[in-house]
Amino acid sequence: MKIIYFILQFFLLSTYLFSTIINIPADQPTIQAGINAAVNGDIVLVQPGIYVENINYNGKLITVASLFLTIQDTTYISQTVIDGNQNGSVVTFNSDEEFTSINSKPLISKKQRR
Repeated sequence: MKIIYFILQFFLLSTYLFSTIINIPADQPTIQAGINAAVNGDIVLVQPGIYVENINYNGKLITVASLFLTIQDTTYISQTVIDGNQNGSVVTFNSDEEFTSINSKPLISKKQRR
């Protein structure tokens, strides 16, 4: 288990060193727009808020995360929400993404109950 944790931490560190950070909503208006603009290795950093959308990684090896990723303050996790508005899967990985595509403790995905 420690080896997996070490590998994950190594990947996150190397991602920081060689990636572009796309801030949502400053650089792109939506999380999906940030994903669309990203290239492999980039970080889509989502500011606190409720984002009513469904996202698809589209085969990209990227990190989508809240400010928790950079500041390590757990309050950002509950303050950063993707609300799928009862419109199917909130987050989709269906284009051969690898385990290195990360939806890192960042966001709460919300599928409301009927």
